[in-house]
Amino acid sequence: MVGLAEALIASGWCRSQEGESLAFADLPVGADVLPILAEAARRKQTLARPKTRRANADSDSRPPWADVLDAAIQRGAKLTLGWPGCETRPHERWLGPRLMWWPRGVPQGRKVAWVSSRLGRAIDERPDWFAVLRSATAKLDSERDVLLTAPSTTVDRFLARAAILFGLRRLRVHLDERRSLVDWLIRLRRQLQRNSLSESLAEQLANDSDVFVSPIINALRLAECSSIADGQSAKGGPSSELPLSDRVLVAAADQVFALQVRPNGNLHRLLRARLSDSAWPTASVWLALGEELVPADVASELQAVGAVGWWLFAEHVSNVLESPPFTGTLETCPTIAELPWADGEYLVHWTRRRDGPWPGQSDAEFIDDLLLSREAASHSAFAALSRIVQQRRLLSSAAGIRGDLPVVSFSANSLHELTKRRIFRAHRGRWDCDSYGLCVRREWLQARGAKPVNYGNDSQWATLPDSERPFYQLQTTRSRVGAKTIDWTQEAEWRVPQDVDLSEAGRADVVLFVPTDVEARQLSAISPWPVLVASAD
Repeated sequence: MVGLAEALIASGWCRSQEGESLAFADLPVGADVLPILAEAARRKQTLARPKTRRANADSDSRPPWADVLDAAIQRGAKLTLGWPGCETRPHERWLGPRLMWWPRGVPQGRKVAWVSSRLGRAIDERPDWFAVLRSATAKLDSERDVLLTAPSTTVDRFLARAAILFGLRRLRVHLDERRSLVDWLIRLRRQLQRNSLSESLAEQLANDSDVFVSPIINALRLAECSSIADGQSAKGGPSSELPLSDRVLVAAADQVFALQVRPNGNLHRLLRARLSDSAWPTASVWLALGEELVPADVASELQAVGAVGWWLFAEHVSNVLESPPFTGTLETCPTIAELPWADGEYLVHWTRRRDGPWPGQSDAEFIDDLLLSREAASHSAFAALSRIVQQRRLLSSAAGIRGDLPVVSFSANSLHELTKRRIFRAHRGRWDCDSYGLCVRREWLQARGAKPVNYGNDSQWATLPDSERPFYQLQTTRSRVGAKTIDWTQEAEWRVPQDVDLSEAGRADVVLFVPTDVEARQLSAISPWPVLVASAD
């Protein structure tokens, strides 16, 4: 393993004399080098003259390096050459030669990796994906199986909650390609010296384990086996251009479950490479079948080389927990055909889908809704409007507001005009208004602090008193260099500088609007205010 001894010497793990005598080349894949380094450090400590040791002790409060390594070993830590337990698999062709730091040891059990192509922003619209993840995870054995995952991958944040919900162990793979091997070893050595004699009780009792993967030891050897041919190296491994996080998961897992695979994408190429190599167990790659999951053409190709397809039938996609209790009113209010006010007598607030937790909702609660298929999982524009009706409140937000001042925004434009001229704001990744929302009588809102926005320039902002800043907006902006100028005065915006309590609004003060009759009937069942079908046609 050319280069490892030099890196250990340069990073201060051992002195030149000890490092040059350490033989790593003959060690098998997965071998633990920490005892070898600890023994070398003990020899160095024994050979040091007593006077020198006393002088060092007086000038440096850190424990001797040999004691640091011994303490790590006693806690079960390992520093391995490659992935233990996978000696028969061609990991070096997939990952290159690397060190693996296991601060709490190597967890025993079958490593199961969930992999998926990117879901996009509207993840609440993917109940099929979450149903498969939930169903497959619930079938794992907490004593035998270990969830294998890596930060920044699609499935990682969801497996963190799934591990808690289903009482499973989890192993996270941490990668660091920004540092050199020497810098990685220096950082690890400093961490060991800081934490050599203590480890928090939370870390000892945690159900999670971690492995930290070093940068490549010998870049030359990896380059020699990375000539690309259809996404694979000349010696059978995948291209080094494919994401390292995906390569690690697919290579190290005993079983891979593919939730979504795009044709000719990174995962498609990696799964094909694994299935084409007999070093991995047969029937160890499972595919979630479905056009929104693993489409038929991809599934057929991978099944022809040994993948196992899995259908999740409708009867299996039931809620794990019951839906939360209904919180709306039993009072019903009729749908109407037109607004009861003339243009100019009302202000419009529209709702949008929310890509993430609701205001005040934790990320864990949001993910639980998705994983457990709760009714509250939907974060569509209709769901946002329903939530407003049930809470009787419009929550203020500082998003996109200069000075981070929370406000509730309205438009003085007519509802008909707004539904006709929607504009897609590319810099925000959404439309400026949607087909869902509510109209509120302007006089009622003015009594609660609503004012029209003052459109101006940067110099005017500096002169505004604090009381007027919530009502300020730049007149024109550009989302990027060369982009079309946006004239914000067309929005005719009004703002209320706090939450709007709708519990005080009577039936004549608010009208909800939705684009379809079906949604209008659903909303009218829980709304104390009339509901209008406001189609853009």
